[in-house]
Amino acid sequence: MIRIGMIGADSTHTEAWTQLVNPADSPLHGRAQVVKLWGEDAEQARSKAAEWQIPEVVGTPAEALTDVDLAMVVNRYGDDHPPHARLAIEAGLPTFVDKPFANEMDDVHSLVSLAAERGVPLMSCSALRYAGEVLALQERMAGFGALNCAVVSGAAAGDFPDPRALHPFFYGVHAVELLHTLLGGGAEAVTTRRTERCDIGLVEYGDGRQGVVNLLHETPGLYHGAVYGAAGWGEADIVDGSRFYTETLARVIQMAESGEPPFPIAWSVEVMAMMAALVRSAEEGGRTVPLSEFGR
Repeated sequence: MIRIGMIGADSTHTEAWTQLVNPADSPLHGRAQVVKLWGEDAEQARSKAAEWQIPEVVGTPAEALTDVDLAMVVNRYGDDHPPHARLAIEAGLPTFVDKPFANEMDDVHSLVSLAAERGVPLMSCSALRYAGEVLALQERMAGFGALNCAVVSGAAAGDFPDPRALHPFFYGVHAVELLHTLLGGGAEAVTTRRTERCDIGLVEYGDGRQGVVNLLHETPGLYHGAVYGAAGWGEADIVDGSRFYTETLARVIQMAESGEPPFPIAWSVEVMAMMAALVRSAEEGGRTVPLSEFGR
């Protein structure tokens, strides 16, 4: 059984992941267990540990990484992820970093380089990559022929009082991850039109594919994707939250068991570069921003 050391108790993701492995009737019980938890707010960490049967609350992030097989960095905000992920990688542990990977591309590249140097499996994604509705759509996509375009929509920001929830990477990455899941890699540039109601990013691919990312300022909680090919099309309206957490965590556990991530970490780098280019284009009046500006 995989022993998980979890860093971060300030997000609802702490319990979203833990409830899938720790209770006896949970879907992944027996494959893994969260055995240690650290949170900046110790009382909050103790409360969640008691509710979800986490045996040990520790005093430092480093203590959460001892005598475990897998590190999960699940702090709510992306600016907290790099230092904790770095600790986990330096400890030699397979590491999952919850979304967003980081708030700065320099941190993304630094973590990826460190993991490569240490030979440590590293994974980061929005759980929407493994939404049940998306997996079902992917099974049909072989019949769509050559893919031409995908259009995805999602919330632009989180509905929380903390101003960090307004950082575009915080929720915007969900929609960008969905686009990458549907169209795959190879994005080269993003051009964004910003209005009061939404940011619409046009993503250009080297082979002529086009992606549209619609980040909505007034419709939190909606996630939808449609993909169009030469011979057919399909859509996914993502509503089953429990399924996408379960599917994602199953793959995180498999990474710890096998030593191999479920997809190349370069995919995560591209997702973050797409997000960064979308934001920079919006901030610069719609300039077309190549992903190469972010080391991609």
